Amino acid sequence: MEINMPNIKKLSLYKTILKYSPIKLKYDLIAGLSVAAISLPQNMAYALIVGVEPVYGIYATIMSMILFTFVGSSNYMIVGPTNIMAMALVGSLNNISQGNYLEALFLITFLVGVCQLLFGILKLGRFVNYISHSLIVGLSTGAVIMIGVGQLQNFMGLSVEGGSTIYTRIYAVLANLHQLNWTTFSLGLFTVFVILITKKFRPKWPSYLIALIISTLLVYFFNLEDKINIIGQLPSGVIKFSLVNFDLSLIKTLFSKALSIAILGLIQTLAVTKSIAVETDEEVNANAEFIGQGLINMIGPYFNSFATAGSFAKSFANIQAGAQTKFAQFMAGLSVIIVVLAFKPVITYVPIVGLASLVIVVAFSSIKVPEIKKNLVTTRGDAIIFTVTFLATLLLPSIETAIYIGLIVSLAVILKKSEDINLSVLKYEDEENGKIIQQEVAELNEDHVRDKCVVLNIRGNLHFNSADNFKEKLNICYKNGDTFIIRLREIERMDITIIKELDNFITKVQEADGKVYLSGVNELQYKRLKKYGVIDKIKNKNVFLSKEKLFSATNDAYHDVMDGNV
Repeated sequence: MEINMPNIKKLSLYKTILKYSPIKLKYDLIAGLSVAAISLPQNMAYALIVGVEPVYGIYATIMSMILFTFVGSSNYMIVGPTNIMAMALVGSLNNISQGNYLEALFLITFLVGVCQLLFGILKLGRFVNYISHSLIVGLSTGAVIMIGVGQLQNFMGLSVEGGSTIYTRIYAVLANLHQLNWTTFSLGLFTVFVILITKKFRPKWPSYLIALIISTLLVYFFNLEDKINIIGQLPSGVIKFSLVNFDLSLIKTLFSKALSIAILGLIQTLAVTKSIAVETDEEVNANAEFIGQGLINMIGPYFNSFATAGSFAKSFANIQAGAQTKFAQFMAGLSVIIVVLAFKPVITYVPIVGLASLVIVVAFSSIKVPEIKKNLVTTRGDAIIFTVTFLATLLLPSIETAIYIGLIVSLAVILKKSEDINLSVLKYEDEENGKIIQQEVAELNEDHVRDKCVVLNIRGNLHFNSADNFKEKLNICYKNGDTFIIRLREIERMDITIIKELDNFITKVQEADGKVYLSGVNELQYKRLKKYGVIDKIKNKNVFLSKEKLFSATNDAYHDVMDGNV
């Protein structure tokens, strides 16, 4: 059945309620049930990655979905535990003792929320958009491999300490293969087989839920609970309140880690909203989303929820199921509560290996080989960012460190790219009709006949890091006694370091009896150049302000110079 998705810009909860209708309720209910079928098994599995009992995945599912209904800005995005966030949490808490682990988990989640809330209040949403796509791909690829490898011990029924890097985890598994639990291993292989077969022949069916139900029934009917690890007895309620312990020494230890997880969660959430926008034309305010995510992660820990973010798979399942408003997410959370209460005796038999199998399939199906190839072959800078971030995620003990290394490398690549000034020479081929051709700077001195009036065109953003390149290219163009027209119309921004180099070049030309004229100067450039003293140095009459028609100011300057009127 085809659903015509509404073109919604941004609706407040109040407006959503006013425009609600029975037909929307129908589609939201269907979508909510579909999302719940995917979310329940996946999020229980993500709790395993975090290093806590699967029931905490249920708590996180319920609280994130219900809270997002009231504080979220998107009508279609599904928020909850994700593999990347789970990986970031466990990597940040790997030095916390088991006795304090839950306390630290809820505290770091609260701190993540505080950071995200502050990002939104300070309107820092646009800065996340500058984070390289290659960083995200490198980080996510490394993280899902780590996640998959990290579940091998549960998949094989081993009881080992795996460490926090790829090589320590693999070594721990290989060194303890003699402990392999064949019952656990066989059930794991069977669960993977059911998932893959269902995906292949019935792609619209909830393959993870079906595989988990079958593996649970096998445990129940064949009395395997004594041979393998199962979830066991669940708490009496599905919503459990507890206080967050604000230990000052622990806050100092966790705050920098929380900051990196907050950034990671917002990157993932904004990537989801951008993908949703392609499907639905929905526009989401990044800063409003930051505030919403922050509130969820601040309130969630009081109900035993760990850090959450937007989910690609669940959000697109929500859209495909026909969701009309954010109440679909509320329906999903409510459905999880009903299922857990109704089937609590059965859920106790869910095998840990079944959840581990689900994690492994999700992890390795998340590796996008075509996307990796694009990042490796498109540009050298993207390849460097991807490779460094990917290796850092695999080889370093903390994903927090990998995030910061990726950010530093991204910044270095961006600065390196922006070093090269886009400066060219404009040559008048037909002076009467103003026909202009563009030359590379290097070609200027190769001409047998060099014009006495050299027209230089500068484009783009000019920052301090490109000052040396700017100076170098101006010096290439320089010749004693020449007159220069420097066209500024296509400069988006130039800082004081660039203005200083321009001023030095003007001084050099004037000392050799040459002249410099500026064309295409806008009002802001004029004010800045005036304050620095450049306008006074070259005289106001030698400045040609930008006009509506392209090259008008440059043509006026050129003809006045050639006619000797200036």
